[in-house]
Amino acid sequence: MPVPRLSSRERLKRVFRCQPVDRMPVRLWGVDPMFPRGDAGWQALCAMTEEFAIDIIRDWIPARTEQDPPVVEYTSEERPGPKPHLAETVTVMHTPAGPLTQVYCYPKGGGPGYITKPFIESPEDARRWLSIPQQKPNVGTASYFELERKTEERALLMVGLGEAMYSVQALMGSELFGYWLMDERELLRAMIDRAYADIEALVKHYLARGVGDAYGWVGPELCIPPLASPRDFREFCFEYDRRICDLVHDAGKLVWVHCHGDMSPVLEDFAAMGVDCLNPIEPPPVGKLTLAEAKERVAGRMCLDGGVEDGDLLDRTPEEITRIVEETVAMGKPGGGFILCPSSAPTTVASLNERQIANYRAFVETGIRLGAYE
Repeated sequence: MPVPRLSSRERLKRVFRCQPVDRMPVRLWGVDPMFPRGDAGWQALCAMTEEFAIDIIRDWIPARTEQDPPVVEYTSEERPGPKPHLAETVTVMHTPAGPLTQVYCYPKGGGPGYITKPFIESPEDARRWLSIPQQKPNVGTASYFELERKTEERALLMVGLGEAMYSVQALMGSELFGYWLMDERELLRAMIDRAYADIEALVKHYLARGVGDAYGWVGPELCIPPLASPRDFREFCFEYDRRICDLVHDAGKLVWVHCHGDMSPVLEDFAAMGVDCLNPIEPPPVGKLTLAEAKERVAGRMCLDGGVEDGDLLDRTPEEITRIVEETVAMGKPGGGFILCPSSAPTTVASLNERQIANYRAFVETGIRLGAYE
């Protein structure tokens, strides 16, 4: 029997649980008409989202005025970069055991930058970071309930969380993290233990206040092959994130996780961890699993969100996008438990050109055309 028409919020809740829905959800990751960006291309995508009433996962984090003050003092200064078109931001974290310094280099005219010196470069630096005391969270949540009031049933509301391993990796970068998986494993575990304690306390704080339809995080891709082994993933991601999943599920909420890369060695681990929805399931050659293979392996235990490489939306033609979406839907839609979505937000270009906007329209139109469940 066909499912009656659902709101976007209810449709996404149901598909996260691999329950029947009226149509396959279709969304553009990162695009939310409530929070539009200034670029004309983004405005076109926001308009498209409303025109076709496609689905929205709306992220929430506390307003700046609701956040707890930093446990330690940070100071920063701007200085010229190594080349005339570059600038640097030097940030110092003043821990109880001594200062830690990060240098961020970026183009003066705008665009993404990169960290040239991470906060942590040695075991001594790690021990300085470990000297930071833990603070009981007292984060405000009034902005969540205001967002819920404005959203009504238009979107699923997701609380953005940090992830323990990812929080530590961000302090040192992938190269040192990879070495320390071999050379400083116990120290790495101590750091992840510490990062996890903060995240767990924050989740309990949120759940006690009834915040969120779902909780989501990013970062596990930094602890899977080829940089790390499946054993590393299970020790430094699975064993921590599973406990967060349990807390969230005990409160009747849902879990969404973003993990790029090859899911083949760890796909079942995400399902066993308790992830309700895994994003973005990148097609070959980025990943080694087709969407059909991934769906067969999780067999209704976990919703899959994604399936279309975001680079295709930037580089292909509308005709090619239509074909790609048709092939993706043929693999993902049968049996439910699938959300059609690009593998990332369109943030790798300064602005979207007319052809790229037309590609997104072809993506949405084809997904909606093929989405209904009989």
